[in-house]
Amino acid sequence: IFTAKLVAEEDVWAAHDIPSIPAERIIRHRYDPIAQTWHDDESIVKIEKEPFTHGAMRFCFRMKKMATPPQSSSYHRFYGYGWSRASNYVAKCYIKDDGEIDTSDEAKDAVRNDVVLQYEAARWADKFNA
Repeated sequence: IFTAKLVAEEDVWAAHDIPSIPAERIIRHRYDPIAQTWHDDESIVKIEKEPFTHGAMRFCFRMKKMATPPQSSSYHRFYGYGWSRASNYVAKCYIKDDGEIDTSDEAKDAVRNDVVLQYEAARWADKFNA
């Protein structure tokens, strides 16, 4: 019932017209906290070119990511949903001192460390709350 309700609800980012943004093929880096390893796969996203907000260290961009297609031979229902039904995400990136996006190796390492730290914190929270 909950899933049906979510599908029926309107996109909360509809006013930002993200579906009209050109799609980009990206490499997604996913962390496996059990094996403590990283895995890469490809995905397709639409991301705003300008941040909608920022903090002291990061820019935040609205992004839509299409779900991974099912392995079946019939994709017509999957692709029929379109970008308006794609999942909403907030993409973040570090800011350099000059206000530009930081694409340095150090910034990439910091993002990886942030992800590992979040998984580790979740693991300890689960243990504590068990």
